[in-house]
Order: sequence, then structure tokens, then C-alpha cells
Amino acid sequence: MGYITTYTGKHFDPACPESEKIDIRDIAHALSLTCRGNGQVKTFFSVGQHCIHCALEAEARGYGSRLALACLLHDASECYMSDVPRPVKLTMPQYKAVEERLLEQIYGKYLGEGLTDEEEKQVKQIDKDMLYYDLLHLLNEKTKQDAPVMATDFSYEVLPFEQVERRYLELYARLRETALEERIFSNDTFAIYYNRDCEELVGEISDTLLWNMEKVMDFFRLKKPEKKIHVVLYTDRDVYSAHVKECGQDYYEWMVADTFDGRINALSLKECRRSAFHAQMDREAYARLIVHEFVHICQQQVEPDCDGCVWFWEALATNLSGQIMAPVEICCSREELMYHYESLPDAYAISYRLGKYMLEQLPYEQIYDYIRNPETLRQDTGKILEQAGGQAKQANPV
Repeated sequence: MGYITTYTGKHFDPACPESEKIDIRDIAHALSLTCRGNGQVKTFFSVGQHCIHCALEAEARGYGSRLALACLLHDASECYMSDVPRPVKLTMPQYKAVEERLLEQIYGKYLGEGLTDEEEKQVKQIDKDMLYYDLLHLLNEKTKQDAPVMATDFSYEVLPFEQVERRYLELYARLRETALEERIFSNDTFAIYYNRDCEELVGEISDTLLWNMEKVMDFFRLKKPEKKIHVVLYTDRDVYSAHVKECGQDYYEWMVADTFDGRINALSLKECRRSAFHAQMDREAYARLIVHEFVHICQQQVEPDCDGCVWFWEALATNLSGQIMAPVEICCSREELMYHYESLPDAYAISYRLGKYMLEQLPYEQIYDYIRNPETLRQDTGKILEQAGGQAKQANPV
């Protein structure tokens, strides 16, 4: 029999691969069940998890969706050929030729074309850097090289294969959406990743960011961002929601942008308008949405603790980005504001009003102290809520 039967029931010959029979579902399933290091490790750790780590590392290094997708697929040939330890592989030139031909087919199918020499070099470097930590955590073996500086945090927790398979497919869907048509606008401070459907927005986003970045950074007493800001625009809501879930967060229909993974991720303006919550959004409001997320990037750089303080983060982001929201009545308790914020009707409008009160009535030093010391803010939240609510009633007597 000159073929293997895959998880999805295909008859596949790795030595003579047919592109139409290569299936990402087979790749994700098999790699989630394949142990790293030929099983010579302290505990099970799948090749699928390793590939996910590599892909997220490529993104965090700012290499873009195409290279991140290449990292996700760099061991995909093992789905059909199994892994062979490196010392043995060096004695099997024919095996290596089959493997390279198969991987070229996989890259061609999912990336549109094979890797350039530079892209292959970058993928191999990330794989090598990740191997250092794989050996350290899975075998207690420290190599002679210096510990590579990584841009991501990653875990060697043993995960159910179903969870790894799902995460692999979700990450594939998100990266695939932009990898084939990805375009990049880049300067020294930020890079915007988009496809042709978002092309007309890039200039406005760039201009609005440049106009507001210095002001926002001054507010947070930052000279520059910790690292280059990556802005990723999505044209598919399903892919965006998969990204949100991949970051371990719940997805809601009103969500159109986030900084869950340290980047600014946003739906395209066209996709934002498909939601009843943002149907009237115009180009200026959309550009300010990106600035809103940049405020979060700066705040996270100063102090990432947001427990019970999400309302405050949104209070600053809505006001510092220049967003305008209709007045609403502040009618929530301290506990609702702090711990059930996302369930509040008009949550962002409430935050906007609270932020407006704080920026107009409280000394800047006090607000900055709240940023640096969230515990102080948690203690004062009830008082701020009461004072802002009282001022609103005086301004709008019944």
C-alpha cells in the first residue's frame, strides 16, 4: 500500500504529495498528538504546541502574519512522515529530500508560494531559539549558547490534545486571513498590517496616531513605547473572534478592537459598521478607536494591573483619544463598576463621563498615582463614583 490514511479519511502518499489532499485539519490533529523530541522528554509536549509557540513568537517580533503562519507550519511535514531524530535524519538524504518537497507543497498551498531565503532563515532562527527552552524545560538540558531573548511568554503545561488542536486551527484561521494579501505600512514607531480592503484607511490611521502619540505618551510620562507598535486590521469578524478566544478572553458582539496580545487588533471600518453597536461609526471615529487602543498600550506599559480597574482604563482611553459620547446617567454600584463592568448597559459612556469628571476636577498627580497604584484607585472608586454622580445631577437637575 503506497499511502497513509489521514484523520479526515484521505489516502495520502508523502513521497508523491498531492496539494489538494493536504488538509490543515489533518495537520492540526496529528501534530497535537505527536510528542516533541521523539518522546524523550520528561512529560508529554506536542509538536503542535511547539509550532503555536513559534508562530506567536514570530508575531511578537513583528515579522507579520505570513512568517508567523510559516512558523505554525514549519513542522507540518511530520503530520504525514512522523519525526525522525536529527542524528538519524543526517544519514537519510532521501528522507530529507521527501520532507523538503512535502513542506514546499504545504507552504505553497497555505502561503501561496515557498519561503524566500530570508524568511527561511528567520523561521529557523525562531525554531532554534525555541529549542533552547524546549531542551531546558523538557529535559533539564542547558546548551552552551546564551539564553535567547524571547518576545513572548510561553508555557510547557500539558494540555489536552483537543485544546491544542483547536488553538492550532484558530491561530491558522487568524493568520491565514491576512497572510496572502498582507500589506504593511511601517515607520520607526508603528507598523500597520492590512489588506487591500483597508487600504484607504491606512493614511488616516497613521496621521491620527502620529498626531496623538506624543500627547498620550506625555500623559503617561513615557519617552517612547516599550517596543514598536503593531496594528493589525481584520476584515473577517469570525477570524477576529477566534483571535480574542485564542487570547483566553470572552468575545462579545460589541467588541471591535483590543490589545490582549500586546498589539492593537481592530476590525475594519466596514466590519465595525455591520454591528448595531457601531453602525454609525465614521472614518474619524474609527481612527480615534485606534488611538483609544494606543492609550491602553501605554497604560499597560506603566502598570498592567487592571483588576477592578477596567472602568478607569476605559475612562482614560475614551477621553485621551478624543472620543465623544452622549451623556448617560451614572446609575451603578461600586461593585458593578469594578467587577461587572462588561455587563453594564452603556459601560463605555459611563467610563467616558467618569473620566471627564476626573480629568476636569482631580489634580493630574492624583490621576497618575491611580495609574501607578491601582490599589489606591480601588479604595477610592466608591468616592469617585459618588462625586461624579453628584456633579452630574447638579448639572442636569430633574
